[in-house]
Amino acid sequence: MNKKGNILFVEPPPYAEWQPGDTVSTAGRRHPSLNVTGERVYSYLNLSAAAVLREEGFKVSYIHCQTMGIDLKGLMQEMDRLTPKMMVVQAEHINLGVAEEVADAAKKTGAVSVFVGPLATALDEEFANKEYCDYVIRGEWDLTLTSLAWALSRDYDVTDVAGLTLMRAEKLVRTPDAPPVEDLDSLPFPAYDLLDLSKFYESVFIRFPAATMITSRGCPYQCVFCAFPNTIYSHRFRAMSPERTVAEVKYLVQQFGVRQIRFDDDTFEIDRQRAIEICRLLKHERLDLVWLAQCRPGLMDRELCRAFYDAGCIMVLFGVESGNNDILKKIKKKTTVEEIRRGVTVAKESGLEVLNCIMLGFYWDTPETLRQSLELAFELDAEFTQFSIPTPLPGTEYYQLLKNKGLLEFDRWEELDSFHQTRLKLPHLMPEEINEAIRWAYRHYYARPKYVAKMARRALKSKDHLRQTLNLVGAYLGRLKEGWL
Repeated sequence: MNKKGNILFVEPPPYAEWQPGDTVSTAGRRHPSLNVTGERVYSYLNLSAAAVLREEGFKVSYIHCQTMGIDLKGLMQEMDRLTPKMMVVQAEHINLGVAEEVADAAKKTGAVSVFVGPLATALDEEFANKEYCDYVIRGEWDLTLTSLAWALSRDYDVTDVAGLTLMRAEKLVRTPDAPPVEDLDSLPFPAYDLLDLSKFYESVFIRFPAATMITSRGCPYQCVFCAFPNTIYSHRFRAMSPERTVAEVKYLVQQFGVRQIRFDDDTFEIDRQRAIEICRLLKHERLDLVWLAQCRPGLMDRELCRAFYDAGCIMVLFGVESGNNDILKKIKKKTTVEEIRRGVTVAKESGLEVLNCIMLGFYWDTPETLRQSLELAFELDAEFTQFSIPTPLPGTEYYQLLKNKGLLEFDRWEELDSFHQTRLKLPHLMPEEINEAIRWAYRHYYARPKYVAKMARRALKSKDHLRQTLNLVGAYLGRLKEGWL
């Protein structure tokens, strides 16, 4: 591969027949799903890898089909125009069939196809055995992708590149694992310029353009359903320094006019002092910016919440998951209902809004534990509560459990899109019970007079809040119309 050959990153359409303007899009990073709320996200690691490649002198292109309004046919035409030497796809179970078609088309043009991400890492042997796949990169791919590009451009033996799975002479080859990136500060700022940040939307955003950053990798917790620590990051925590974190924030604000940032770390406040120092630096910069972060309620205290608030944080996202301590223990959440209550309380009392994530329908759940989870959600009365069904993602302990129990029977990976609806028959719950619990939760949580009054008052705080409220009402009605609720 010529060094100046174009390396193309592709984020495919949600499904083969998708057209610009369709209501269905893909959302989520840890637990990808199809949705009708208009959410559109990008891959931070793809942008990081693109930046490393450019720093090394490679030409890079990026096609994000949903925000660029490119359907499958248009994508094929773009690939013909760009004639990439390498195409990189972060495969996800929700649109794997589309990714396969794209890779097959790329192969026919002579491009090398590379699959990355949690799904490809977990199923590397399965991917490598497909004709459309040349290489699978296991784990983090910022540096490994560049090493592969150099090897191909100089005709070196790619089996010297760590972290690859490939077929050679009809034999599977797995090179030794690549070590995780140790010094995150050494990475260049992600190639945000390859995307139009104004086209991305998440329901938690109130100001635009908005961006998502990941400032740390590796989570020491062992939640059985979480794919990234088990496939990509490992469980060893590594983080950008506070200075590097804030430098990237400033870059987004000054170069792209970003007005809100989501810190999408697995757990932003694992290193408490680091989090406080980031807050101190952000407060010192006095940027026209608000932000939110993924946190654990058991790690939050009043001092930390106040530091967040004073630095411009408007919301924390908590993975509550269940209202039953036994279920929390079985999913290895390493928290308790009491810790969750305390964390949510101190966040609210410090002026932070809260988004709680509740999962209904774990393998061990019963009608009683579902009731307890719903009761806790209503008791906590967060500004936003996401109710979902745990998806058994390959590479996780939860996936392996259900597979061992013979519960995962499907013909296509897309059938695992169980975020809002499931077909799994669990020991104590039928799928209809779980699906109805999700629908009941959304219909009743967001229709309570007390809640409606609270959110009406919130909508009057600013034009940004009003716009978000109208968007959310529209999304709620859209779900009702499509029969998702």
